[in-house]
Amino acid sequence: MSETEGIKLRCPSCGEGDLKIRSILYSIPFFNELAMFTMECPKCNFHHSDVFSAEQRAPSRWTLKVNDSALLYARVVRSGSGTIRLPEFGIDVEPGPTAESFITNVEGLLQRTRDVVITAISFAESKEQKEKGQEVLDMMDRAIAGNLDFTLIMEDPAGVSGIIPEDMSLVEYKELTTEEASTLKGAPFWLDVVREEYQEHKC
Repeated sequence: MSETEGIKLRCPSCGEGDLKIRSILYSIPFFNELAMFTMECPKCNFHHSDVFSAEQRAPSRWTLKVNDSALLYARVVRSGSGTIRLPEFGIDVEPGPTAESFITNVEGLLQRTRDVVITAISFAESKEQKEKGQEVLDMMDRAIAGNLDFTLIMEDPAGVSGIIPEDMSLVEYKELTTEEASTLKGAPFWLDVVREEYQEHKC
């Protein structure tokens, strides 16, 4: 893993400040090398992070049946255009304009999602909604403890998100058609511009 910093680009939020960009390179099986970068604007406090591949990748769907506690340690890459699906919990996490990327493992992903469920419960207006949220929370706690089998699906029109267990035969990988990819929410339009400029600076 290596780190570089100091590249400056114009802030896409306020259009005035110079972004400070810091990047970290990760060597990951299947992806070869990924770069995670964070962008910060000292003028308006805009902050964003994302992960991308230096090579063009096809839209993709990764599916992992987590039926062994060892799979809780499978690596997970989520880019700013990645959609997370946990069907047994009735949860879909789609990217929005400020979607953050991360590199973690399945357990870490569940912990992140668990925090969102807790927030949703606190804002629930009805007793029924709170009880349903608590039910999902209890299921997630069982899954984190390795006592509940579940499915994790990662979809990405940019092909950068993925699930990487030690045994790649345990995960199902599928390249999505253009039609399938078009139904997914993607990265903010300005991010592609930032990526292009960043690549030019790297060359």
